[in-house]
Amino acid sequence: MSYQVLARKWRPRTFEDMVGQEHVLQALIHALENQRLHHAYLFTGTRGVGKTTIGRLLARCLNCETGITPRPCGTCSSCVEIQEGRFVDLIEIDAASRTGVDDMRELTDNVQYAPSRGRYKVYLIDEVHMLTNQSFNAFLKTLEEPPEHVKFLLATTDPQKLPVTVLSRCLQFNLKRMTPEHVAGHLTNVLTAENIPFEEPALWLLARAADGSMRDALSLTDQAIAFGNQKLSASDVSSMLGTIDQRDIERIVNALVERDGPSLLAEISRISDFAPDYSIILADLLSLFHRVTMEQVVPGSADNALGDAAQVQSLARKLSAEDAQLFYQAALIGRKDLAITPDARMGFEMTLLRMLAFRPGSDRRAPPAVSTEGSGAEGESRDEPEPAPTATQPSQAASALPAETKPELKPEPKPEPELKPEPELAQSEQAPVQAEPQGYADAPIDDAWLASLDAQAESQPDYSEPEPEPEPEPVANTTASSGPEVARATGEAPQAEIAAEPAPTPTEVPADQVEDVPAPVVDGEFVWERDFRSLGIIGMPGNLASHGAMSRADDTITLLIDEGHARLLNDRHEEKIVAALRNRFGDAIQLKIEQGDPGPNTPAAYEERQRKIRQSAAEDSIRNDPFVRSIVERFEARVVEDSIKPISDRPTQTSRR
Repeated sequence: MSYQVLARKWRPRTFEDMVGQEHVLQALIHALENQRLHHAYLFTGTRGVGKTTIGRLLARCLNCETGITPRPCGTCSSCVEIQEGRFVDLIEIDAASRTGVDDMRELTDNVQYAPSRGRYKVYLIDEVHMLTNQSFNAFLKTLEEPPEHVKFLLATTDPQKLPVTVLSRCLQFNLKRMTPEHVAGHLTNVLTAENIPFEEPALWLLARAADGSMRDALSLTDQAIAFGNQKLSASDVSSMLGTIDQRDIERIVNALVERDGPSLLAEISRISDFAPDYSIILADLLSLFHRVTMEQVVPGSADNALGDAAQVQSLARKLSAEDAQLFYQAALIGRKDLAITPDARMGFEMTLLRMLAFRPGSDRRAPPAVSTEGSGAEGESRDEPEPAPTATQPSQAASALPAETKPELKPEPKPEPELKPEPELAQSEQAPVQAEPQGYADAPIDDAWLASLDAQAESQPDYSEPEPEPEPEPVANTTASSGPEVARATGEAPQAEIAAEPAPTPTEVPADQVEDVPAPVVDGEFVWERDFRSLGIIGMPGNLASHGAMSRADDTITLLIDEGHARLLNDRHEEKIVAALRNRFGDAIQLKIEQGDPGPNTPAAYEERQRKIRQSAAEDSIRNDPFVRSIVERFEARVVEDSIKPISDRPTQTSRR
């Protein structure tokens, strides 16, 4: 006997043998049991999901010699002839090849004749959407009112092309695409029965390549058996399909998670030897990161659609939420850009390197500078991570410049009805601003956060006053950061003077500006809310920790964080916080996270209070400035209150109106 392909050999013989489509089978079984039979059925769905198979099974159920039953015997002459495709009262028509109106008229003429052998004459019309409009018109009346002994079973992959007059005359059943789990499970049963050795990853590759079609999956399995010499291995199936193994996807993602650039490039080089479709690889990565995010947001929701549920759950624990979102967005944009990249591999490689380079917390380094004469030391310093600028650096740079090299811009009056004069900027620089707490003049003056804001302010051009103004009256609470600003105008480095001046305590704030200032949490000379930024915790860990209140008992530091922020903390965030605390207080420090109301003693709350104080002082300085008042009176101008920013809060490009 000649070999019979798996798709035909393993075609279901009963409804119980069908894989999937339970929603359709349940309706048909109940209709057969209760003898509630319609005269026309329409089965829709993609190729290879069982439309024709269900039609033939239904024909057996209607013509079995034991009676109309959802469980035909399979041994009577009618069942055997239908199974072998030679039953005279089962007329199968390929509408793709018989589209003419004459063919349809011949069919309608023969409908009136009684069946020769069976109980019903069954017309199984495949790809019915290929019929012409004239054929449908000739068929409509017969389809609506056929003789009692006739049943019409229509099948199509494109129901949108059917006239609504045909759809309204049929019971329509939409067959679903086969899930990879259904396909892999069925292939396991088939290969076990056929005594073909196989690897489970190979079945998942075939299930994904089948794209929802069980017939395609069995056909590909036949091809894979021949390719692998009577066995199925993942490597053989991957080579046959021209795709990469799911384990290759795992290795790529593991290299990304471990920030292992050499391993990532080596893996890209290895899979490029197979000449894969890089768009498909990015699609696989998108699917993976999507399922990882689902598992993070809704734990336990990861399915085993690709046989990698364990990997998804593991990645959900390793990756932070922002990492998963970054990887997803990078893969999405990279897949779109593949069409316009000069080389597909280059576009794919760039996408993965973008994930690696811009992952939150990555070490971003400035490119090395080209060495020139007299700048060798500067070029060497670029090789190391550039330290955060300190408050002394801007002032020293300003004092090093000759006075004649500093830009001097003369303000010009503007005739617009709304005017904010340029001298306003200089006034805001001399605004009396509330002092920072004790310690900023001594140790935290080199804090990276304050220094970066100070450096932004320093990058603005200096605007000189059009006429000399009297020195502002001394204010009891002057910030440590305002000292360097005043010194820059005279070209002097004020570091020593600032350190010599007694710095105000954190509670020395104007009573009319802050009603309630909480007592700071002090650990020796370290004040948690005031000196938090000196710990150098950046990114998401720093943001979350800044919303917590600290307490210390021996070598255990407890952070009390509200439930909303504590929920976002993961192990990676806690590791960074612990590392910063141990760097400051010693390696014996242990961190304990508790949920609750942290109160006002948090760095975030402290910084907000200080910002409001500086903002209020800057606004008062502008309102009381005599030059601003004269401009407002002379030109009927007004000060845009929202545009007033204290020095440390001013953006790089100051907007003036």
